[in-house]
Amino acid sequence: MDEETYSKTLLQLFRNRSTAAQDQLRKVISALPDGATSINVGVHPNQEPDGMFSILIHLDGPDLHSLNKEIGDYRYLFDVRYQNGVLTPEVPMFDPFDTAFEVNDVIVDTSLIWLKELFSSFAGCPDTPPVTVFGADGYGTLTPTIIMG
Repeated sequence: MDEETYSKTLLQLFRNRSTAAQDQLRKVISALPDGATSINVGVHPNQEPDGMFSILIHLDGPDLHSLNKEIGDYRYLFDVRYQNGVLTPEVPMFDPFDTAFEVNDVIVDTSLIWLKELFSSFAGCPDTPPVTVFGADGYGTLTPTIIMG
């Protein structure tokens, strides 16, 4: 699979899960603690570029642990993992030692496209603090990027 095909495949997988992710975002926004000053959305690829990753919300403000604990049940917008031996959701996987492109950069950059789409439905909401997307461990060629605020 080449880089462009992989990005298109990921974007379609994301879009298929947009409704569920928007529900999670609504829950996060309604549960925002008073001290939350911003929302950071982290795209966390595995250290080995094998195609596994998570996208989750991190709140910023005083006492990060307490802030993030308040939204703990709603933090994950997308999470690739094995459940009962089955990859869920089913994403393309790669041999981390045999790829022609940087898998983790594509994951982060494609996630950014989807997250911009996802958060656009919350534009103008008075209760939504600024939102920044970042790639963990420096992955991605387009992040950090402010997508709201």
